[in-house]
Amino acid sequence: METKKLDRRSFLRMAGLAGAATVAAACKPQVVYETVERVVKETIIVEGEEKVVEKVVVETRVVEKEVVKEAADKTVVRYNAQGFQPRDRMETDRWEPPTYMWVIQRKYQDLHPDVEIQLAEIPAGQGWDEWMTTQLVAGTAPEVFWIQRGWVSRDYQKGWLANITPYLNEKSPYAGDAYDSWYDTFQEPVINSGKAPDGNIYMLTFDIVGTGQFYNKTIFAQNGVEEPETWAEFEAAQQTILGAGIIPFSMSMALDGGVQLYGSWTSRVLQDVLYDHKMGIVDDNKGGEVDRTWKPGENLQQPVMCRAIRDGRYGAKDPEFGEMLRIFKEWSPFWPEGFWAFPNADVYRLWVTGDAAMCWLGSWMNKAVNYDPLREFEWGIFPILPTITTETSEFGGKPFPAMAGVGGAGQSAFAEAARERGTLDQAVDWMQFVTAPQNVIPLINDHGGFAPGIKDTTGADPKLDVYVQQLAEYGAERMEPFDSMLTREFYDTIWVELQKFLAGEQTQEQTQDTLQRAMEAASSELLAEHPDWDIEV
Repeated sequence: METKKLDRRSFLRMAGLAGAATVAAACKPQVVYETVERVVKETIIVEGEEKVVEKVVVETRVVEKEVVKEAADKTVVRYNAQGFQPRDRMETDRWEPPTYMWVIQRKYQDLHPDVEIQLAEIPAGQGWDEWMTTQLVAGTAPEVFWIQRGWVSRDYQKGWLANITPYLNEKSPYAGDAYDSWYDTFQEPVINSGKAPDGNIYMLTFDIVGTGQFYNKTIFAQNGVEEPETWAEFEAAQQTILGAGIIPFSMSMALDGGVQLYGSWTSRVLQDVLYDHKMGIVDDNKGGEVDRTWKPGENLQQPVMCRAIRDGRYGAKDPEFGEMLRIFKEWSPFWPEGFWAFPNADVYRLWVTGDAAMCWLGSWMNKAVNYDPLREFEWGIFPILPTITTETSEFGGKPFPAMAGVGGAGQSAFAEAARERGTLDQAVDWMQFVTAPQNVIPLINDHGGFAPGIKDTTGADPKLDVYVQQLAEYGAERMEPFDSMLTREFYDTIWVELQKFLAGEQTQEQTQDTLQRAMEAASSELLAEHPDWDIEV
């Protein structure tokens, strides 16, 4: 009986194109024992006469064939790719969605047919942090998942996140011979952004993210407005544009994501400027300058900020904090009417259709800005906000940092539970494959919104260089962002209180009082939870 063989590459290609992750993948040829039935003819004597008869013979023979391994027997690695999560284009899409992760998935499964990579998504309607925390507590989190940089310090001692330092010290099998270790393939500020206070790395970072103030050059020219250099010029330009009946700056402070994004960005860079003269005091009373780096909050991390709140060297009742709220409030008349309820998803739409002169966008919108058919004007970008001088505030004078940093969609943690499941080594191997230059560069180019965080950037899209340059020139903010400075409860509180203040529902004094109490409670909780942070300075 003839045994037909299916070409392995053809089989995997068909399986990948069908998108059926449960289809069995063929292994390399193996020598196996196979039982076959064979029909033979034989002459026998029946009642003295010769007669030809057929009979079935069962025999065992050695053959070389491709053995199909059932999906249930495969090693399954689940990976949440966040912004790199691939999807098909929908009728409503005006530019191509990311798809290249599917290519990498198929290539890896071709090399490792006994492994199944599942691209995991969180359930619709659930907050990322809440859902992932639930999965981590239960030990059911994906092997590899996106994580906010500041959560590393918050969670690394809880036994949820795997320490990947030993893996980074090993050589990547996919990066070639130019590097002695997987660690060496990354730009140092990028890979070091995943370090916890214990000096180990718990988050793999492989891209760079940035933001900028995108402006409509046509509106600026029609109204005789030039790109402002100072905050006073920025306000004057917005007043001119408002006088022409155009919304100067598209902004959302809605609680469904607007204030958590734009409130965070604005407060982070305002604090950095207004507290510049006091940074050495906040920094455990060391005095002197605190440098900006590529990593937001690198030199004034959670432990330092908790001690500063405890000792009264930083807090919401500070005059610098009050000045931040004042400038925030005075900027708000240039935003859309009802900005406190204006949907976050409409911020870009208002700008791209020409109804607003400026908006603050992340680099992940780079593809949209370049290819959106709704845009019918030339555009430009301010890499940082115009400088607040002493004309605007007694605490002014220092240029803004870039609202940028190492790590966008490429911030991945490994679940410690994967070690218990026996899948951690395979998950690491998968991410070594993803971050190899021949894979990660086309992945990032396909997305169009991040710059690569590896050393070998051959073939990278030059349109994204601006986000690397802004970090190199201006650095990121020095204080740990509110997103990760304190507890989850404080994170929720600050955005609710900020929104109420900006919407005119409470005074600046009421806002500062509420936030001060919340800061003190959160810092006390964290210092009690981390005794090694609670030291005298």
